[in-house]
Amino acid sequence: MPIIRKVTTVGAARGITLPKSWIECIERETGRKLEEVMLEVDQVLTVSPVLRRKKDAEHE
Repeated sequence: MPIIRKVTTVGAARGITLPKSWIECIERETGRKLEEVMLEVDQVLTVSPVLRRKKDAEHE
């Protein structure tokens, strides 16, 4: 089911917020902290979590 989110102004940009419960759900299911999302823009805007391997995150 689609969820409607408002587009807000963030400084000179525009953005959307994600519900805290969505982030917590992804973190709980994966055991990893969500720090980035990937945006795919076409006729549809798709927001996907970027879940780095723990080893990759340690090297940053």
